[in-house]
Amino acid sequence: MAGLAHSDLSYKNVLVDPVRGKACLIDIDGLVVPGKFPPDVAGTPDFIAPEVIATQTLAKEDPARILPSRTTDRHALAVLIYMYLFFRHPLRGRKVFDTDPTLDEELGMGMQALFVEHPSDDSNRVRASDLRPQALPWGDPAARPYGMAGPLLKALFDRAFIDGLHAPDKRPSPAEWENALVRTLDMVQPCSRRCEMGWFVFDNSREPVCPHCGNRYRGALPVLNFYSTRSEGSFHADNHRLMVWDGQSLFAWHVSRKVFPNEHLAPTMKKRVGYFQLQGIDWVLVNEAMPGLRDLGVGTDVPIGGHVRLAEGAKILLSPDEGGRLILVQMAGNPAG
Repeated sequence: MAGLAHSDLSYKNVLVDPVRGKACLIDIDGLVVPGKFPPDVAGTPDFIAPEVIATQTLAKEDPARILPSRTTDRHALAVLIYMYLFFRHPLRGRKVFDTDPTLDEELGMGMQALFVEHPSDDSNRVRASDLRPQALPWGDPAARPYGMAGPLLKALFDRAFIDGLHAPDKRPSPAEWENALVRTLDMVQPCSRRCEMGWFVFDNSREPVCPHCGNRYRGALPVLNFYSTRSEGSFHADNHRLMVWDGQSLFAWHVSRKVFPNEHLAPTMKKRVGYFQLQGIDWVLVNEAMPGLRDLGVGTDVPIGGHVRLAEGAKILLSPDEGGRLILVQMAGNPAG
């Protein structure tokens, strides 16, 4: 947000601790500070923005030469997230841009770069027959399309690799990625067959299907749509959904749009305030720490330790405070089982 750039963002320079959920960036010696510290490196191959590669032969003093900046970092971030999720590169496909290997690389990653999952131009699309026998199934976009990441992340990938691939100003910001990743996590659903992947992102359909194994969810499944106050007595859609599963937790950032789960969150705000439970054929929300929880359908408060039933069309107020949220319940799945 300050305009600084890492300039060499790649999986080599991001360290992740999956046990504690921590991550950090290293190799900050290439930091770009506009007007003070100019770019020193072009980046790591596979993560360098197309405009940097396309103009790399020009002199640094040439005004047409594009050097690393925060917009090129945005390209590298999008590539990093795509590769973390799908174990493949978004631009390295089957298309041959030139018979000369060096020029082919420069064109394919630079001036003529093309998303391997472009919706209207499949000339760079990877096919199963192109993959080596030992390749992961994720290498085939047809088998594991990027839409599996859910509607929120798909929209950002479209902006990064279709709209913004050659138009840097259209690329999503880090804040947009963070927001979409957090909201996507709330759309994750466990596979009822407990397949190898175990989880999948809900696709907003009426009958959720695990895209990894093809298993269709059987039974009624609550989907919570969040609305929050912008002015007294007025609620607006937050474009945020929470998928319910047995044992799923509710946190302060679900109760209020003014709370966001990032590294600045106080320890007290990290404790769950409620959880969901399947009781027979009924789903309920158990209130652990929401003093303002209210079932608007019947007009009654839900005390701490009490619970409220989740049914089609139910309206439940999580908090009456400013920024407090209201949830509207929709039932997905097959109620008949």
